[in-house]
Amino acid sequence: MPHNPFANALFWPVAWRVALTLLAGLGGVVLAERRRGRGSLGQLTSSTLFLRVRTWAWIAPLFVLSLFVGGFVVFALAAAIALQGVAEYARLVGLERRYLVLLAAWSVIGLLVASLARRYFLFLPLGFFFLVSLTPILSGEVKGAHRQVSGAIFGYLYIGLPMAYLVFVKAAERWGVGFLLVVGLAVALSDVGAFTVAALKGPKLAPSVSPGKTWSGAAGNLLGAALGVAILWVAVPKVWSALGVAVLVVVIALGAVWGDLIESFVKQDFSVKDADEALAGFGGVLDRVDSLLVALPLGYYALLVANNLASR
Repeated sequence: MPHNPFANALFWPVAWRVALTLLAGLGGVVLAERRRGRGSLGQLTSSTLFLRVRTWAWIAPLFVLSLFVGGFVVFALAAAIALQGVAEYARLVGLERRYLVLLAAWSVIGLLVASLARRYFLFLPLGFFFLVSLTPILSGEVKGAHRQVSGAIFGYLYIGLPMAYLVFVKAAERWGVGFLLVVGLAVALSDVGAFTVAALKGPKLAPSVSPGKTWSGAAGNLLGAALGVAILWVAVPKVWSALGVAVLVVVIALGAVWGDLIESFVKQDFSVKDADEALAGFGGVLDRVDSLLVALPLGYYALLVANNLASR
């Protein structure tokens, strides 16, 4: 059932912190563009950095509000991201329509299972393997089928299943909303930190996969993740151990780097720069959520393990 977000004592403390973070980002963009000699309004509003802040200005409030409202709103948000993500992925890798339909349908089914039948959540990956492998068997069209089946399975494990965790964690844990809020901001600032610190250059992290990725940028990921958790400390549940929070920060940074590199090697393989043009300043939805897709489930399990170890 949807809830009144304004009745939640956590809503306004989170809302104004997110708002101030966005304003700080806008201020940083203005200063950066002026240093580059792009101080006019037209030059500012056409810059990539400004477009990114403008996109964040509606993504962040939508994400926060959806989590506090809950119910069908969270489901709809996760479904929209998943469906757009798999559509971009299918175009990227050349997935045939029938495999795309199965991938999209199973992604939505996964969200339903995560919210209504969590007992069967672990069956989702195996269930999709059974389903998609039946396609060439029943159709008899086996030419290129291995690539199509493999591509669909990878797409589900990469996009559909991680997005299901957005619904699963909120439904399964009392601290689900706090976790998603903290991870959401920490991932966003982790990406910002990597972009900012990468300007220092330095040794390449994975030059054949992502030529622009550096070890200094990875350090920026860690700093950004820590800053995100610090800003939303008010949303950190008291039941989390200090070890759990520390591990979560590291894993979010690791997941952000990992997720970005996964999309990079896919785009490199198919010689594509951006997955789409749906989000100004970023490219496609997949370009924006690639870090979250890895950091969310990885952070969730890392936190569980760390909290269990700390409680012994």
